[in-house]
Amino acid sequence: MKEKILIHVCCGICAIKTIEFLRAEYQIVGYWYNPNIQPYAEYRMRVQTAGYVFQRSGEKIEWNLNYDVIDWLNLTLSVAKDKARRCAICYEMRLEAAAQFARNAGIKIFTTTMFSSIHQDIETIKKKGVSIAKKHNLQFLPLDLRQYQQETKNIALKWHLYRQRYCGCLFSELERENIK
Repeated sequence: MKEKILIHVCCGICAIKTIEFLRAEYQIVGYWYNPNIQPYAEYRMRVQTAGYVFQRSGEKIEWNLNYDVIDWLNLTLSVAKDKARRCAICYEMRLEAAAQFARNAGIKIFTTTMFSSIHQDIETIKKKGVSIAKKHNLQFLPLDLRQYQQETKNIALKWHLYRQRYCGCLFSELERENIK
């Protein structure tokens, strides 16, 4: 029997290759928790897309639909203009929730689909994940799946998936639009 791995899911598109890459060695359990995604209409679209990808893949996903956007804003607002610090706080908030879920579910290994995105700081994600794993007596599996970005994009187009145009938070959308 394969060991379970919890995959924090930032979006359905990033989950495509993560699932494909890990399913040969692990029993996959997805975990959705993303209070950073704004506005709420965007959040709903990403939930639907993630649900479709997990349904299509035949893998299980657990939904933490607590939209703790006020908590997220309280943690990040003071560093909103410092992308590196803001993202580090955001990674930590979401990975901490994933680690707590994994620990409570008896899953010893966790990772995140954020490793699939060329727009994420994977070194900071690795550091945060390893630190959080240590705190919860878990293992964090760092990956680098960015080389599959184009292939993932092609699959998303073929499946007619909603493709977001920014990381998720209001600040990243403003940065994409070059609004400071």
